[in-house]
Amino acid sequence: MKNALSKLSYEILKISNRDIPRSVFLKEISNVLLDWLKCSELKFLLKMQKNESQFELAHYTNKVFEYKIINKDKLSHHLPEEESVGLWEAILENKFDNASTFFTEKGTFWTINFGNLSIPYRRELGSKENKTSKQNHNYSLLIIPFLYSNERVGLLQVKNIKQEIFSSIGTNLFEEFAQTLSAILINQYTQALLQERVKELTFLYEMSTITKLKTNSLDDILYHIIELIPPAWQYPEITQAKITLNGVEYANKPIEKCEHTLVADIIIENERRGTIEVSYAEKCPDIDEGPFFHEERSLLNNIATELANIITQRNKEKQV
Repeated sequence: MKNALSKLSYEILKISNRDIPRSVFLKEISNVLLDWLKCSELKFLLKMQKNESQFELAHYTNKVFEYKIINKDKLSHHLPEEESVGLWEAILENKFDNASTFFTEKGTFWTINFGNLSIPYRRELGSKENKTSKQNHNYSLLIIPFLYSNERVGLLQVKNIKQEIFSSIGTNLFEEFAQTLSAILINQYTQALLQERVKELTFLYEMSTITKLKTNSLDDILYHIIELIPPAWQYPEITQAKITLNGVEYANKPIEKCEHTLVADIIIENERRGTIEVSYAEKCPDIDEGPFFHEERSLLNNIATELANIITQRNKEKQV
């Protein structure tokens, strides 16, 4: 078992070393874990380093994957049908009943028949349920806290509709694996943030280089900037950009309609002269502002400001 978990950790570590978006990373490791554990459902909850009042929530079941950012005090709102939310809160706050046979010393919860348990942390689902849904509540459940530097930073929940004994896989060993997993998750998150920063700085440097060349016309500069935008965003393969200036649209390819678009105004001499828009050609998980990071909003605003400065300078040069 120990060798198998070491191999599993190695496989997940290989995935974490790839330059892929956070949501894609969580989806891939969820797929690996779901296959390895032969279980029905996985959920990750992990505290965000840049905003500790928020958590990442990843949910994987039946090849369907969901990823979102949620506030700590709104767990119940985002998981209205999750009976174990009360357990999550107790485990995260280290307020579980350590005298209970359902908990280990580290706060891991496990049972082979969650539907028939009567515990204070469990949330009953109400009278609107039908008999079929009640029968579906009888499942095995394993919840392991993520511990990092003696802090509870999240948890892993494994559910199986078959009543199998999770202790048979070695609860202590799996707790150790979960801590290795939490370290990988946090490291990949840190690296992803660093990579986004590198992409932003690369964009700003290349944009500065282009705009300093006096031989470039304004149209050339606009098209160059449009080409630079996709690699600076989280999903470069599906990122599309468009600049509108004085009623004229600039784009390197047809822009597909999408659910979320990031827009910044181009303001010249206190007048709105155009916009710069970034969108994804496919639906992506919501994070800070729709599917976009706060940092991407800041970068787009900076691009719009720099564009306004370039246009103002070019207009002055024409008047000389």
